[in-house]
Amino acid sequence: MDMCANLTVDEEGKRVVNTNGKEIGVIDEVGAGVAYVEPGAEMSDSIKSRLHRDRDVADGMERFRLDEDHIDDITGNEVRLQRF
Repeated sequence: MDMCANLTVDEEGKRVVNTNGKEIGVIDEVGAGVAYVEPGAEMSDSIKSRLHRDRDVADGMERFRLDEDHIDDITGNEVRLQRF
């Protein structure tokens, strides 16, 4: 069953984990079906290359766009990515 994740502002602050359950970042903001992820130390270059860097960030902060089709599952405290 192919179910599209539905991002809401409730996801703000949740951990983002890869398919192995390793935390790779935290959702900073959600808007219009897109989550903005503040990357953690474990976010690999391969994941960064598949997500789009958000160009609107000031103060040297880096964050990445996470579209709903990148997401496998959303639970109470984390957002799990699909395998890229």
